[in-house]
Amino acid sequence: RGGSGGGGRQRPPQATSDDGGDDSDVEIEGDGETVEAEMQGTILSVEVSEGDEVSSGDVLCVLEAMKMENDVVAESGGTVTQVLIEEGESVDMGDVLVVIE
Repeated sequence: RGGSGGGGRQRPPQATSDDGGDDSDVEIEGDGETVEAEMQGTILSVEVSEGDEVSSGDVLCVLEAMKMENDVVAESGGTVTQVLIEEGESVDMGDVLVVIE
């Protein structure tokens, strides 16, 4: 049947479905928990710095995707050991944004 030829343009049902933890290509220091981008977008603001103490639910950064602002939050508490992003940076789904130990 004739299609529009979109090919590989598939959208996951939920952006959070890519929590497989395949971060072998990212240089992570220590045994920290990585916080990944749940979708492709642009970093509007970074709310934490290395050394900051965060609690579960704290906003780490704001990601703009499809003209919507999305808070990226810590899933657990700890100390921010790495901030791998900066304002204005484009990120892809699965990119590591922050490491919390």
